[in-house]
Amino acid sequence: MKKFNVGWGLTNVCNMNCRFCYSKGTRSSTKDKKLSDWIKFIDKNHEYIDSINYGTGENSTCDDFFTFIRYVRENYPDITQALTTNGYTYQKIKDNQKFYDDFLKSIDEVDVSLDFKDKDKHNAFRGQKNAYDWAINMLEFLQKHGKKSTIVFVGFNETLQEDNIDGLFEIAKKYNAILRMNIYRPVSKDFETNSEFILSYDVLVKALKYINEKYEIINLSDALLGNVFSFAGKVKDFSGTKSIRILPNGDISPSTYLIDEKYRGRYNISQDISLEDIKFEEFSNPIVPEECKNCRYEETCAGGVFDRRILWYGTLEKRDPYCPLNNGEKLPEEKFKISKTARISVHDDYLPTLFFKNKDQTLK
Repeated sequence: MKKFNVGWGLTNVCNMNCRFCYSKGTRSSTKDKKLSDWIKFIDKNHEYIDSINYGTGENSTCDDFFTFIRYVRENYPDITQALTTNGYTYQKIKDNQKFYDDFLKSIDEVDVSLDFKDKDKHNAFRGQKNAYDWAINMLEFLQKHGKKSTIVFVGFNETLQEDNIDGLFEIAKKYNAILRMNIYRPVSKDFETNSEFILSYDVLVKALKYINEKYEIINLSDALLGNVFSFAGKVKDFSGTKSIRILPNGDISPSTYLIDEKYRGRYNISQDISLEDIKFEEFSNPIVPEECKNCRYEETCAGGVFDRRILWYGTLEKRDPYCPLNNGEKLPEEKFKISKTARISVHDDYLPTLFFKNKDQTLK
């Protein structure tokens, strides 16, 4: 039976004002579904779900979030449940015993958003004066309770400077967390509006080389980087096939970042739909760009990451913007070694993302 890794945002509410936010427009124009809608969907589709990561807004601002995760754990314990949080979750559970118990019982792993080692920079970037403290408190809590934890940060030119990379690895070491990087995606069609956050090819490659030398690359779960830059073997983009995103209004999209109406209007959890009936044909049988024909990675990379190609060019008929050949470089002969031996987290193969750790760190 085919099983999905599901990203699910239960609420549009967020207590931060991140300058890079990819979902702000969609969240401000749609309404949340209710607990009863979530339960009805999970009751119908639990057997098709391998894992759920709760993201998009700050889910812990919603009291029903805690009720739902306990419902899933008690009724469908084989589903792995994870949370991406800006750290506010700790504030929510520390003085509420029910929420505290629901969280510890139900959530298997947690992503904590932290982009800068510097407190003031992170707070300014997230538009929240408590952002850094919330993140650190959450990491400390997770370490205390032995929960699997990841520091997730947005990859753009400023966060990938060596001093910031070192600072994030230092925090990760202190709290026995791994690092996960999401390369920034410009969801706006106006690239000039997003230009300060668009990661340059040169900075990306330089940062990966630095991390490879000083720290450890666990995995490059990215169709381009994993196949062309590492010895990861065949890395696929499962967007729309084994991975889907459920937005707070119930719309289902093929990818975390493909959330405009073109992609999120086909299916909704209120349609009493079964996951086995969901098909995003353009991702099931993706186009390999003509310019990729006869490339030695034609069968593996196959043009690169779906959402990057669509967001940059509006089509899958062009190759990934981070392909070396798009950046005046040859395909690399030397590759990064990776240390992956098993599935790292719910995000491994859920969306294109990159995993790192300190050397000699034992994974949970």
